[in-house]
Amino acid sequence: LWGSFARSGPGPEVLAEQSDRSDNDDEPECKLSGHKDLHLLSPATACCYGKIVKNTSCCMDQKIASGVTRKTIQRPEMHWDCNDENCYDTLTGPRGRDSFWLPEGASCSTPRTLYTHGGSWMYGSPDTDSYAQLGSRLAKVTGTVVMLTDYPLVPAGNYSSILKWSISALQWLSKHGPFEGCKEQVPLFVGGDSSGGGTTMSLVLTLAKRPHLLDQELAGAFFFSPWTNLMCNTPEYYSNAFSKIQGVGKFQDDSKLTMYTGDILFQEVTPANADAFNGNAVEYLGGDFQLQTDPVASPFFAQPADFSGTVPPLYFAVGASESILGDSVRVAQHAAQGGVDVILEVYHGMWHVFPMYSEGCGLGEPLWAGEYAINQTGLFVRHIHQTGRLPYKLKLEGPEGGPPESSILAKFWRPGHSKVPFFRYLYDPNVRHFAKVGELLPNRDKATSYKDIMRDLAKQSPWIVLPSVTGAAIGIFFLGFCLGGVTEYSGERAVRRFVKVRQYRRREDEWQRAGSAPDLTGPLLDSSVALNGATVQQRFKSRRPSFIQDFVRGVPDVQLPQAPH
Repeated sequence: LWGSFARSGPGPEVLAEQSDRSDNDDEPECKLSGHKDLHLLSPATACCYGKIVKNTSCCMDQKIASGVTRKTIQRPEMHWDCNDENCYDTLTGPRGRDSFWLPEGASCSTPRTLYTHGGSWMYGSPDTDSYAQLGSRLAKVTGTVVMLTDYPLVPAGNYSSILKWSISALQWLSKHGPFEGCKEQVPLFVGGDSSGGGTTMSLVLTLAKRPHLLDQELAGAFFFSPWTNLMCNTPEYYSNAFSKIQGVGKFQDDSKLTMYTGDILFQEVTPANADAFNGNAVEYLGGDFQLQTDPVASPFFAQPADFSGTVPPLYFAVGASESILGDSVRVAQHAAQGGVDVILEVYHGMWHVFPMYSEGCGLGEPLWAGEYAINQTGLFVRHIHQTGRLPYKLKLEGPEGGPPESSILAKFWRPGHSKVPFFRYLYDPNVRHFAKVGELLPNRDKATSYKDIMRDLAKQSPWIVLPSVTGAAIGIFFLGFCLGGVTEYSGERAVRRFVKVRQYRRREDEWQRAGSAPDLTGPLLDSSVALNGATVQQRFKSRRPSFIQDFVRGVPDVQLPQAPH
């Protein structure tokens, strides 16, 4: 499987990029090391894990795709103001200008894409949070003119106003090309990520119910990790919860043995994570709790029948480790059951909106899954534009006339109509060694146990092993000789000191029992000076130190006379 992916390359068109800007110049570079024989994570994935766990705001793409140009347009009456009272975003002031990314050779007949950015409906714009970089890449790989709208963010906007803004943008895009005077009708695509993906799906379902809103049918829709369940209760909130696994061992550099699983972007425990999503959703819905299960506002609850009509082919790219993995899977399944052509690709080990990390988080080599998903989007759009259909699709088959009405299959299968998603679970073909970045994975390149050392020695040439063993033996002998001499010398001094302190304290005890002090005026004691500043006289006048204190600090270097009986 990996071999076939490796032969197929990164996708229909290799991304050639030019440097634009970098907000992460101060990010430390990932250093790679590892075991050649273990297949766990690619270097780029390991690098992103290590960085994102420590800083969930880091590491998005920073380069603009080459060969594309950008222009902005202010549509009439489509403006709003972001300020401290009605906006959480940091980009304050007048807002509402649309960004256009034009592929090389764009003309009035070039297909067009309306892309809705994510950010929980509260943050982001066409020019911040790496959406300019993503827009340029999409224009390059899809060959379409990509329009990113700067819709009013919550709380300035809400579900209703954002959906109306998107409908208005799509209507405008259907009649206006990248240049003045473009009148011809061209294929229209829509796309979005995260919350923007949810809005895009709401747009698709709205047009299915009210096709008169647009003079033409959509050609296709694509989604990166769409947020479609506004009840925020899919099972992956639990099964894909972020986990930090702490081992008892250490890495070769003595850092703690720590590994991470689950959703590395949303690291709260399941109740807190789900509650945060839920509160965000309710604010987006303007406080209307009933809309949390509305099939248009919350497309997770759309049934197969809701996808009948003019719903175009759909493409989903989602990470297997996401908290909202089920938001893509369920919608894809229901859309296919409703007769829609659907491609669902789940990428192993990937986090939320991983295509926006395609540069590899500063490693210097691309994140395969991110780059592949973007290029698969290009394949999806280009193939529909050129052939009018998906590159591949699947359809259910069964007994003629369909299953019995009592059959469980009858609940989701309409003969000649129902389909299943074309589903792929993708692994990174670049996983060729055991990568360790920061605290991610242990580096076992070097032997760390006696058995490992002996095993490595057995593989070496005798001309290398014998001199090494001989040199080690000589070194051990010399070290032992030196330590033995030091130990013997130190032990002898300690014994002499112990005897001296014991004799001195016994003579002091005799004078104390006699009730007097030794005569210090005699020639024997005139020059006595107690160690550590204590004289013989002072020891009798003050509280006597303990034996241990005397042993450590010493006793006066004099010999007390014998006490009178």
